[in-house]
Amino acid sequence: MSTVNPFSIAVPDLKLHQLHQKLEQTTFPDELDAADWDMGVPLSEIQRLVTVWREKFDWRAQEKKLNQQLQQVSVRVPVAGFEDLDLHVVHHRSGNPRAIPLLFIHGWPGSFLEATKLIPLLTQENGKGPVFDVVVPSLPNFGFSQGVKKRGFGLAQYAEALHNVMITLGMSQLYPEHTQAIHLNFIPVIPPYPWRNPLRFLQSLLTVPFSAKDRGYIARSLHYLTRGNAYMKQQETRPQTLGYGLHDSPVALLAWIYDKLHSWTDKYPWTDEEILTWVSVYWFSTAGPMASTRIYYEASAPKDEGSGTTGDQGTQTNYISLVQVLGACAPQNVRFAVAQFREELVMWPLAWYRAIGNVVRETEFDCGGHFAAWEVPEMLAADVKKFLGKNGPAYGAVAGKEGY
Repeated sequence: MSTVNPFSIAVPDLKLHQLHQKLEQTTFPDELDAADWDMGVPLSEIQRLVTVWREKFDWRAQEKKLNQQLQQVSVRVPVAGFEDLDLHVVHHRSGNPRAIPLLFIHGWPGSFLEATKLIPLLTQENGKGPVFDVVVPSLPNFGFSQGVKKRGFGLAQYAEALHNVMITLGMSQLYPEHTQAIHLNFIPVIPPYPWRNPLRFLQSLLTVPFSAKDRGYIARSLHYLTRGNAYMKQQETRPQTLGYGLHDSPVALLAWIYDKLHSWTDKYPWTDEEILTWVSVYWFSTAGPMASTRIYYEASAPKDEGSGTTGDQGTQTNYISLVQVLGACAPQNVRFAVAQFREELVMWPLAWYRAIGNVVRETEFDCGGHFAAWEVPEMLAADVKKFLGKNGPAYGAVAGKEGY
């Protein structure tokens, strides 16, 4: 049974006390002389951040700011084969009856925080394109959403949960196929490997004249796949083993996440407050700091035929996107926009992205990284508006929302 209730972030005092106790008892490893980011987060950076977290950072102030800034609800939704889940959802309406319903989906190590800069840019009228009613759920096992204890909660179940959030909030009742357009700034495409699809591989060689930029994209992606994705392999194969450290040690969690915040952005000037708020959302999460890592394990676990999931198994499921699962019911009807930011983790020639479906807009940006909504929200918002606004390639895709 689906229900909607008001929600405010309220971390118990006991959890705050336990956090400070653990920070007080922190011991640090040594590091090699002249160590830098190539080996992970430098010792001096972690020591400094731990001191700030322990002595200066005010979670209650951040909690109050988020509760004042965000309109939040708890939405109880069913998922077939699992107990109903209480999901934390940020839900901002524009007040315009013609607003386009937009579902923002975060990943790991992100959270609902990623959308906080984007929401006012999309929900407020400014005469520059359409406005949106924005829905930002914390995924199951993330943030202040309920965790799942039963095995088998894969991408199809995440998609079902978010689909039911949209229905419960009245955001998708007009749309028989529900997902009409998808905007991606991390594009989950599998390269045309010759052993997977020889014909498409040959076609790509004959029809795609690789530029120097394309060759740079491929080199960057191969470097990530060979040197930068060990975190993914661990979370994909042995999340429980990793979980003991993430759950017991706030410093381990800080290092695990901050490594990605630093490495996956385009020289974004993170403040201590931003970093510690981001990591604190994971530390205080309802299901615990390690529960979110299981999404990798469940996404890559072998599936039975007819399970409703999509894509290949093993490492190639790393590229399967939750938004692709949401749009899989009518792939030819769903219009895709792809936005590639300069410092994204995995980057391919734009032509390869057309394999995901009906790609009608392709944009390359000369700045920004993996957390584009946080790093360059104005650019991302503008691209979404051009995609769905008047004269855009997805204009009118959402029934009854024309007129901009």
